Amino acid sequence: MLVGALAVVGVAVAGCSSAAPPPAAGPTPSPSATPAEKGVRGQITAETATTWTVTTAKGKAFTVTLGPQTVFGTKTAPATAAQFPVGTTVRVTGPRNGATVTATRIAPGKAKAAAPGTTVPATPAPAAPAAPAPATPAA
Repeated sequence: MLVGALAVVGVAVAGCSSAAPPPAAGPTPSPSATPAEKGVRGQITAETATTWTVTTAKGKAFTVTLGPQTVFGTKTAPATAAQFPVGTTVRVTGPRNGATVTATRIAPGKAKAAAPGTTVPATPAPAAPAAPAPATPAA
């Protein structure tokens, strides 16, 4: 009888626990699953209407995707894409996924010296077409 009473008391105590059960853990995305809001700083080495190539001082090239969400300049000094020609040092803000940055803001950046032994290649801007030579009169 004593054993039965102890068993009943043990079950009653176990059922009266005031500790809350631990919360169910939901799936946690891995850090690489969500692009980080990092961006890139470097020199514009190529441009098209929708993508730019920005090369860092260490020589790593990033593709910067431009879109309707991209703002140029700073809040106090707004700018346009045309104000950032090839060769300009920029600071690009936006989510980075590998070597691609989806630009949310592009602002002028401070030039950093290239790491020793590296160079930042610049793509020259297209040259203006040459004017035709004047015709020489027949003698």
